[in-house]
Amino acid sequence: METQADNGVPSVLLPRADGTTWVLPLNCLAEVIAVPELSSQTVVWRGEPIPVLGPAQSARACAVLRGQDVRYWALPLAPLPLVYRRLTADQLTDELTEDAVLVAVIDERRCQVPDLLAAESDLPRAG
Repeated sequence: METQADNGVPSVLLPRADGTTWVLPLNCLAEVIAVPELSSQTVVWRGEPIPVLGPAQSARACAVLRGQDVRYWALPLAPLPLVYRRLTADQLTDELTEDAVLVAVIDERRCQVPDLLAAESDLPRAG
């Protein structure tokens, strides 16, 4: 019987509007939504405003991610396709970004493995 470690973790590569690519476990992704214009710090998803990480006026789509401190939040995406892959241990490198984020190389693409709790702490706060 094969284990999850043998097969890797079902993951999605998210091309961010800032030019980087994040790789996240597939179960972190709630939905991908089209946004006609992203001009505020929130986007309406299923009738509820959710916070958006970072400014990205050029983004026309967002990944809605499940959160810890907030129920859901949005990540502006670049106009590139999302890719499903299995993340395996041999794809992780010893490299860290300047923000001390792990790096994985998947299909010759350099992807960041972000700290989602740290990303959530950068979300705009209501109020």
